[in-house]
Amino acid sequence: MPLVVGALTLLLLAFGLTGATATSGTTGVAITPLTPTKLIATGASVAAGKTYTFVASGGTSTVPSNALVVELAITAKGTKAGTVSFAPLGEPGNGSPTTVSWAAGGSGAGTVRVNVGNSNKVVVTNSSAASATLGVKITGYSTLVSAAGISGVGGGDGQVLTNQGNGTVGWESLPEPEPVPVVHKVHVKSTGVVDLGTATVSRPSAGVYVLTGIAEIRTCAVTGSVGAISGDVVVTNAIVSTSISPNFAQATVQVRLPSNAPVDSAFFLTLVC
Repeated sequence: MPLVVGALTLLLLAFGLTGATATSGTTGVAITPLTPTKLIATGASVAAGKTYTFVASGGTSTVPSNALVVELAITAKGTKAGTVSFAPLGEPGNGSPTTVSWAAGGSGAGTVRVNVGNSNKVVVTNSSAASATLGVKITGYSTLVSAAGISGVGGGDGQVLTNQGNGTVGWESLPEPEPVPVVHKVHVKSTGVVDLGTATVSRPSAGVYVLTGIAEIRTCAVTGSVGAISGDVVVTNAIVSTSISPNFAQATVQVRLPSNAPVDSAFFLTLVC
């Protein structure tokens, strides 16, 4: 399941820059300018106490769908004094600390940075006693989250918020990394002499080699194949079979021709752990 940081319920605090009558806050995220800027509205009328919602990332917004924050250029005016505020759709508690206000019959402007949330939409709320005329332009975005913007509430040490695939998120521990296989090789000459790796070899009969002293044999997959490092007898069409004793004390290697006749040949014993 994909990792979700900031765009869901991690509290990436929104960020604002000072405008004509805008209050502002900070998070320290780096903004990538949106070129060209995306015009959302030039004269949207928002009734008193009502909201205006728009797509802030993905879709027709021209902002990448993995953006966590958008930067907005806002203008607002009304016949009565008022204020507009900004938050991700469905996440009013995750709104921007930045608001844009105006005096009665006047106008206000400001730059606002707001989290796009899980819906990728932003809601503008008009809290004035009369309708407001709104201008909205997306001027930049950020796909980064600052350390100060991550909530430490919920979950345990090392856990992350993950998409559950059903519209919800939950805290989960990261899976343990898959172990990287380690390969050990032992090479035995046709005479039973070891010239690569560590093992003690005995030859009870033709084509039979008994190897002891291989520490990795208990935890590794063991295979054999004919082959020489240099200057030794190699029976290229020989078949190598291996068996491990129940107490893991030894590996028995049998080298045979296709006719099943035993034959002496140099071989490699490969252990994948």
